[in-house]
Parts: sequence; structure tokens; C-alpha cells
Amino acid sequence: MHVCVWTKSLNGCLMFIFGAQTTILEAKDDDAAGSSRRSFGAEAMTTRDNVVSSRLSKLMLNNATSSSTTSTATTQNGQTPASMVQSPTSPGEQSELNQLKRDADPQFSRFADYFVICGLDLDTGLEPDRFAGDNLHCSPLDRAYKSKPLAHYPEHVAWNPFDAHGICMLSLPQGLRFRTQKHNIEPRFHSFATTREDGKRCYGFSLVFYEEIRNRNICGAIHTLQSMFITELSNGQQTHSLSRVKQDGPVSRSLPRHFKVAGQAPQSAQSYYDINKDKLYVAKSISLICQAPYAFAAQIFLKNLYRCLPRQPGAGISLESYVYNILYEVMLPQPGKSIRVYLPPTEPHMAAIALILQRPLLATELPLLDFPLRLLFKYLGVECVIQLLTCVLLENQVLLRSTDYQRLMIVGECITSLLFPFVWPHVYAPILPAALHHFLDAPVPFVMGLHAGCEAAHKIGSEAALCFVDIDKKLIQLPEEMPVFPHKQDFMAEISSVLDKFEIERDRDQEPSLKNGYAGRGGSVGGGGGVDAMISSCTLPTGLQAARRSKERFQQLQETVYTLSGPGQSPGGGPVDYQPLTAHPSKIDHVPRIADFLRRKGGIRGTQGGSPVGSPTVSLSSSPVGVYHDVDAVDATMPVPRRTEKPKLSVVEQYYQDLRINNSVREVFLNRFVHMFHAYEYFVIYPNQAKDEWLSNRETLQNFDKSSFLSDQPEHHRAFLSRFLESQMFATLIDNKILSMWESLPDEQLQLFDHRVKLLRRRHGENMICATSYEPCVLSQDSQQGFEKRLNCIDIEVTPPSEILSNRAAYFRSFPLLEKGVLNQECASRSHP
Repeated sequence: MHVCVWTKSLNGCLMFIFGAQTTILEAKDDDAAGSSRRSFGAEAMTTRDNVVSSRLSKLMLNNATSSSTTSTATTQNGQTPASMVQSPTSPGEQSELNQLKRDADPQFSRFADYFVICGLDLDTGLEPDRFAGDNLHCSPLDRAYKSKPLAHYPEHVAWNPFDAHGICMLSLPQGLRFRTQKHNIEPRFHSFATTREDGKRCYGFSLVFYEEIRNRNICGAIHTLQSMFITELSNGQQTHSLSRVKQDGPVSRSLPRHFKVAGQAPQSAQSYYDINKDKLYVAKSISLICQAPYAFAAQIFLKNLYRCLPRQPGAGISLESYVYNILYEVMLPQPGKSIRVYLPPTEPHMAAIALILQRPLLATELPLLDFPLRLLFKYLGVECVIQLLTCVLLENQVLLRSTDYQRLMIVGECITSLLFPFVWPHVYAPILPAALHHFLDAPVPFVMGLHAGCEAAHKIGSEAALCFVDIDKKLIQLPEEMPVFPHKQDFMAEISSVLDKFEIERDRDQEPSLKNGYAGRGGSVGGGGGVDAMISSCTLPTGLQAARRSKERFQQLQETVYTLSGPGQSPGGGPVDYQPLTAHPSKIDHVPRIADFLRRKGGIRGTQGGSPVGSPTVSLSSSPVGVYHDVDAVDATMPVPRRTEKPKLSVVEQYYQDLRINNSVREVFLNRFVHMFHAYEYFVIYPNQAKDEWLSNRETLQNFDKSSFLSDQPEHHRAFLSRFLESQMFATLIDNKILSMWESLPDEQLQLFDHRVKLLRRRHGENMICATSYEPCVLSQDSQQGFEKRLNCIDIEVTPPSEILSNRAAYFRSFPLLEKGVLNQECASRSHP
């Protein structure tokens, strides 16, 4: 798979790599292009050794005692007392595990490739960040200065060469900034993603914090720069003003508008540094560079490692011990397996935090997504997410804006994960550093994120092909002539139902209501241009029609039998899932209503042979028709359950719950694509030539019968489908389908998608051509079982961190450089024969 598909459409273009982000841009003779042409590694991925994989699968530990001990000793914040942490494996198992680590390809087994420290180099002093543009019109505290990698461990990784410039740009995307005690200097975590030359994404995780500057030369330099800045503005030599600061209120005649009276404008006081009164702080970051996006584990590691910095003599182990553990001892789980790791605690004297990392089995489960979809819907709402998804599917330019870098990353990763089985093939930079804002001029599809504080974020026009999303304000600016996503209102209603089951807090103003079993047909906000096209569908009644015939509707519900998971069958107390046993396609739309009804009430009360309340199997047809004449009447007769406050989840428990939410929501999105393209393979035009000949000519060949496919689709869906069939994402899926004829191991995402299509056709018959009614997802429970099994039965447990230094420093005033000797290679003392 290639990263950029529009090379031939641009003249004089070149491969442009910043950090590890591969894009194509017009060549410019400047230092930025030359110094940014780097990559995290160009070596292609190779498969694991089969023997090592087999041995990993066989290394199953007896977790009965270990799991019970850990769960009993775990406190509310997910930490375990030091006395309860024991060696998880016997000497023989530990020896086998160490041998396995030595035999396995470290490129695919290590959790992290590098641990990096970036910040101010006191040896070189202050240097302006020339890649951030001209910022002389800003106060010295608002300017960006050049940051450097102060240290990285290990020195070199064969499959991932260290890129100093790229990592600095993304670890400190705003450059090196100075602050005083008047600013908010709390540590901030963010993730970033890059794309290598082979198309594989790499992930970075950075914690940015501020340390006090005690170097008099640096303090004097900032003071001098500020004096020069004020003098120039006072003399009228600088005409620029900072548009980000409000212009109302009294101002001083001797100072520019930016420096207002402190009592009236607190922002002005933050921009002024008094060398005699203020403390000066400078930004620094610690980062992990990883192959797999285990964002939560990386966040806990970096935040708690910073908290474990010994600022006074006391108990605890060295920073090097924690870093060594994450670099060399923590392994990635195999597909379909799980592993328990131990991360730094919140306080140095406490024991390490136990966390389970799991990896889905790609043959039957969706790929790993460690970023919480819960936050995506909390930030944007259901309506905005569907609009954004539509823009991405149609390969528009998508620009995200927020004051929080992690929000940019969460929205970018979550929205691209919802594309499955399709993959975003174009420029992807959810965090665009200030040095690369000129990337926005590229005339190609992209998904990029800008910090709200940068000037480029305030100069966004109304381009016809641009989708602009302000995450903080929950606003979306859509491109012109956007088609409506098929079954949009019913799709939104199903998503809302899943979110409600997990009690996800969000803005519900734009969500349709599930009235009488159908999505309310309100107006579409932003991109729909009025009422959803499904109102005119002949296959579904409108909400008004259904409301007038409540008795008839209830009789229709009685014709369907559903099996629901009881309290004992839902691991971890998850939501109720439904599995239809017999259901006509025209009546499957009642499933959300039934599921919500039974979940709230605990069962159906009947007078003749009804199932007991709480029974996992409820037969609606077993109740006599005359018992209840209206579904709403049923609601009124049921007792109102007493509201009990749910116990607050710990951060680790919330992480596991987020993974459950991710699975349920993603299954809903996958179900939509399965229904939309369940007959796609009948319209694939398979070649009658050899593989090599087809590969050389595939750009000129027609591989999919678009017109015939569209002729079988509902007319109100064709506007969206006709544009999506022209996308590179769909073309890649068809290419992979054709290549599967010759390859023994077809694309894994395509295999899973085809398997789901077969399950759908098995339910409705092989002659199923077009589904005109909306059918909700019914397979979330099956896919959830694998996750719960991995969570309850750990395959491998990593040894908790232990001291590796003979002499540990008592305390530090700032985050120090670590001992290279113990972090550049695996210590012989840590290996067991």
C-alpha cells in the first residue's frame, strides 16, 4: 500500500518526510524542506518467525492465583501495595520467557523503541525557531524557540533510525516556550502519529511540563528581549498587534494595546516577565516512540514517571529502572493474546500499577483502537461525527482545530478507525507542527489538526472542498454539495442507543429521538439540507404514522423472538446485546426499542406463561395480545427502578470500559458498511490476465461495475454512493479483493469484512441483493467475548520494575539525563540463564 496516490497529478513533486510523516508537496528551495527529509525508518515490515509465534502461544501461565491476588489487593485507584507484588512466573517460565524475547524479532515485540527527552540545551542557549515563521511581533514569552533532543535511549534502533528534528517538532509542537508562575504550567499529555515510507503508522506519546530556569544567562536573555520588544513597540517600529488578546478596556499610552492594565486584562500580565519578581519556567518533554498505539499505557507511564521524580530523599526506585522495564522487558501481546505489565505508580513509595494489554485477533475482531470513542462523541456529538465521517469517506480536506493537542489526536484516530474496512490513504497529520503549516496549501485530500493558538487556525477560509471542525466549540463547516449518509437518521438513533446503554455524557441537542421504535425525522443540521431522505422511503412508516397505530405496532413486536444476555452472561457488567433468532427484515427496526425496553424493565410481565422477570430468554409472542394494548402503556405500568449511584471507576477500570465501548460502537459502523456493500463482490470485474500484467495495467482497467451497482441501490442513496465509489479508499478495497485471487494470505481487513458479509447473507439468503430497510447491528456480543476472555485469562505477565542502579541519586531539581550505560543495551544482570 502506498501512502500518497496523487504523485502523478503534480508536476515537480517530491517525497517529503517530516519526522516519519510521508506526504508529497511541491519542492521548495528552503532549509525546511531539506532538514525535514527524514523518516523513522524505511525498512519494510517482515513477518514473525513461525516458531517464535508458536512458542508464544504455548506460553500460557496459570493465572488463577495471580489474578485473585492482584484483584484483591488492587486499591480504588488501580494500584497494588508493594507487599502484594510478587514474581509472576516460576524460574523455568521466566527462563523460557527471556529466551523467547531473545529469539523474537524485537521490531514486533517491544512496546517502545525510544525514550526521548527534549528541551532547552543550555550549552547552545536561546535560538529562535526559524521554522515557526516570523514571530518578532510577539512578546518573548509568546515566541517559539528551538528545542533539541537532550537525550534518547537507546542510541540506535536498527528498524527505526532516530529522527531528532521530527521528534522534537511533534513532542513540542508549539516549539520551546517560556512561562512564569502566572501561567498554567500543569503537565499536558498528547499523542502524535506519523506515517513511514512503507505506509505503516508509528506513534509517539509526549508529556510536556515546565521546569524553573535557574540559569542567569537565560533569564537575562529573556529580560533583554522583552525590553527590546517594548522599546520597538513604543517607538512605533512594530505595527503588528496580537489579535488573540481582547482590545477592550483601558490601555497605557506608552505601551502597545497588548500590554493592558493588569487589573483589567490578566492576559497582559502573563505576557510580561519581571526578572526581579517572577520565576521563569521553560518547557521540556519526555516521550515514548512506539510501533503500536497503546495510548493509555503510554500516558500512565509518562505521567507517573514524572511524578516519581525524586524531589527529596525517600523510598522508590530510579527512573532508569522504570525506563529500562518499558524499553526491554515489556512485550507487545500476540494477536488474540493479553499481557499484564506494571507501570510507575502515582507516588514513588508505592508499588507499580498493574495493567492488562490485549490485542484483538484480526481474523474475527476489529483492529486495535486504544483511543476512547467515548470522548469523540463527547467532544462533537453524534450528528457532527456522522457529518465528519461523511467528509472523510468522500476524501475531502479535513482540518481539525482545538486548544488541546490530545483532542486533535483523539478525533483524528477515532474518525479514521471508524472507516473500517476502508483505510485513509492520503496525508494524515492530526497534529501539524507550526513549522509545517505550509502543508495546508497542498491541493490533495488530508486530515490535519491545528492548535487553536496558531495564526493559521484563524485564517481558514470557506474553501469548497474543506471540512473545518472546531472541536472545542462543537462546530463543523461542511464542503459544498455534501450528500446525506444513507439511513442517516436511523444510523444516528442506533449510535445514540448504544451510547445511552453505556451512559455516555454528550450533547443531545442534535440527536434524533427513538420515538415509537423509529428515529425522529427532524431536520438535519449542517450537511443534510433539511429532512432526511429516508422520510420518503416506502419501506418504513414515519414516526407520526407509527404513533397513530401503537396497538398494531405492539402486535408486530410480538411476532419476533429475541435472546438477550442475562446479568450473568454479560462479562464486566457490560450493556445488553441482542441476537435475533427469527426476525423479518421489515421488522428488524424495532430492535433498539425492544432492547432499551427490556434493559430498563428487566423483562416482560405476563399473566399466562410469561417468562420470569430477569430471564435471559424472553418470548414476546408468548404473551396474549390483550394483556397490553400499547407499548407506552406498558412503560406506565412497570415500576420505576430506584436510582442508585454507580461506583466511580478507577482509571484502569475506565480504560477497560472504554475498550468495551469502542468495540460496540465500531461494530455498529462496520455493520453499516456491511449492509451498504454486501453485494459488492458481484460487481467486481475480475481480470483474465496474469497478476504481473494486471498490476502493470490496473490504473487503466475498470475493476468495478459502478453503474450496475448503483442501479440496484435506493435512489436517495445514490448521491453518496456514486461519489464514494470514486474514492481511493474504495478502489484500494477492490484492488485487494482482486489480489486475493493470487495471494495465499489476503488482506486481513478484507477477510474480516467478507466474513461479516457472509454472515449477513446467511441470515437473509444468498439471493439478497439490496436491503431497503435499516437493520441494526446484532454481532457486538460475539466480538466482545474475545476481549473479556483475554481480560480474565492473562497469557503472559511481565516482571515488575526493579532497581538496576547500584547507587541511586537522592533527589533532583529537574528531570535529569539518565544513565546511558544501562539503557543503551540490555543488562546482562537482568537476564536469567
